Amino acid sequence: MQWDSLPNRKAVRALSLVQPGDFLTQGNRVYLNTASITLMYSGALQALVTWFDERAASGTADFDEQAEETVFEELRRAIARLFNAKPADIAVGSSATELLASLAWGVSPRAGENVVGTDAAFPSVVFPWARVARETGAEVRLAPSHDLIVDSQSVIDLVDDNTSVVCISEVEYASGQRYDVKRLAEVAHEHGALLVVDATQSAGSVPIDVTRSGADVVVSAGYKWLCGPFGAAVMYLAPALQGLLEPGTIGFRSHKDMWDLRADRIELPAAARRFEPSTMAYGCAIGLAAAVEYVLSVGVEQIAEHNRRLVDMVIEGVRGRGGEIVTPEPAEERASIVAGRFPNERSDEVARLLGAAGVIVSSRNGVVRWSPHLFNDEGDIERMFEVIDR
Repeated sequence: MQWDSLPNRKAVRALSLVQPGDFLTQGNRVYLNTASITLMYSGALQALVTWFDERAASGTADFDEQAEETVFEELRRAIARLFNAKPADIAVGSSATELLASLAWGVSPRAGENVVGTDAAFPSVVFPWARVARETGAEVRLAPSHDLIVDSQSVIDLVDDNTSVVCISEVEYASGQRYDVKRLAEVAHEHGALLVVDATQSAGSVPIDVTRSGADVVVSAGYKWLCGPFGAAVMYLAPALQGLLEPGTIGFRSHKDMWDLRADRIELPAAARRFEPSTMAYGCAIGLAAAVEYVLSVGVEQIAEHNRRLVDMVIEGVRGRGGEIVTPEPAEERASIVAGRFPNERSDEVARLLGAAGVIVSSRNGVVRWSPHLFNDEGDIERMFEVIDR
């Protein structure tokens, strides 16, 4: 089945949050795969391309040392609004993994200490801590999953007075399970540990308030629910940690005066930007800033409610066709990802056949994963099920 064989898009997008031109047209394709890669906000694309075009044409002529020093300011301000933090609490990097790895070396749990996580986490959430633990002799404890779901109490039960860090994904990538960050922060702090949250599958799709939740660190990539490009990511670092942790990766931008280019000393600023080591594809950060501003203009609360309605439609439709939903049922334990399976059908084959018909989803760990976002509407979900019914 080809894309043009899908039923025509409805003239009225009853649940759409977007305006014409906000996202590039997908023709007759149904895109339900934001948990993998977002459709990028068109304003982010334009900002990114403009910056690279200008560098190609003029180099430093209109991007001098002052411009490079302040290039992350718009993104820091936007993420501070998104997380209810201050710009000084925000660091910018090329990827969430890069930032998390630098943080892990900065914390460097010692022999006799432990790091708690889950075995359902995306590997990049665990690997940085495992690498440091190989060097220091610390222990990595992973709460077990059963059919991709982790009992939150099993995470809590692993935390003790020797725990240095609890590191979890607020929303698990495969199942869509969402944890109670505030509760985990309370448990971690009761034992003198830090709570580190990977928000790559939540930032932009559910509200995040670091003041209310008590999370010590929040990292997120930009190319999923924030509707931005690859090549830029962000990290919130609690004020109490900003003068204490030394990054694992250091470069000229790490210095408190980045253009004081003497190599005989390292003086770090007492701010999250100490985790910004060097040059990067700055245009990607500029593009992400535009994307986050767009998400904020739509409203994360509105996006969360919109996505919840679409996810509810997927859950109802899968179950109505004899399928099984893996994602937890309570609304507070899920976000914008829903995972399920159909009897006697391989998830990768279902995803392949849907993709051939122009309906883009993922197969992860034996389940089909749907992840609608603000650019989807109820007509997209209906059309997806029309393909399944065929």
